[in-house]
Amino acid sequence: MIHRLLFYSQLRKVMVSGFQQIVKEDANALREEWAAIGLTNVSVFSCVQYVCVYAEVLGGPNVPVWDWPMSFDQYLERWPTEPNDGDSSSETLYRLAIPMIDVFHDGVLEDTDSWYGSRSVEKRVGSIARLKPDMTSSYIYYHYQKQEESPDSFNQTYMIGSFGRLLFSYHELPARVSTIKRQGLLTTKQSPDNWHEVMFPHFEPWEEAREGQQLWRKMERMM
Repeated sequence: MIHRLLFYSQLRKVMVSGFQQIVKEDANALREEWAAIGLTNVSVFSCVQYVCVYAEVLGGPNVPVWDWPMSFDQYLERWPTEPNDGDSSSETLYRLAIPMIDVFHDGVLEDTDSWYGSRSVEKRVGSIARLKPDMTSSYIYYHYQKQEESPDSFNQTYMIGSFGRLLFSYHELPARVSTIKRQGLLTTKQSPDNWHEVMFPHFEPWEEAREGQQLWRKMERMM
């Protein structure tokens, strides 16, 4: 089975240009590190202080834990984390990348032959959005309902991850839909027809955003 992973990092305010440069310089080393732990099709996106990463890994339930090399801690904020089981060290541990929670995916990628065999990717797109603090649970509810009532409906590569009220969406173009439709977990048909109208009040718009990007802001793909 293919596991799809999303990660979030946050740049220190004065390190935006420096981070972009070091990622380009260390691109080959990063790709080697990703390959060593089984990560494939890795994409790194940035927008102002936000950094999001998409990756795929083939395997069972023991998905590898990934983080930026510690040399990147001069560019990225540190997130406290719990110690490993049996570690009695009193040292404060931290991560530079936080796994995001999968709140929506259009497809479930179990058939590796069909997923990789006919793969044709012209563009990888990453976007970020912000939810209003009191609308997070409603957003997750609607998206789970839509995911399980109408699976594989528009682009099997489309998925949304969350960290707090920050959302990151990833998809590939051209869009493709599996010829084998999976059976969703819900047999109801209660997702609203006026989907975009219902979703609009959930978002906190971006200030001074480009036309068409007031809710979902396009990120720059770095690699």
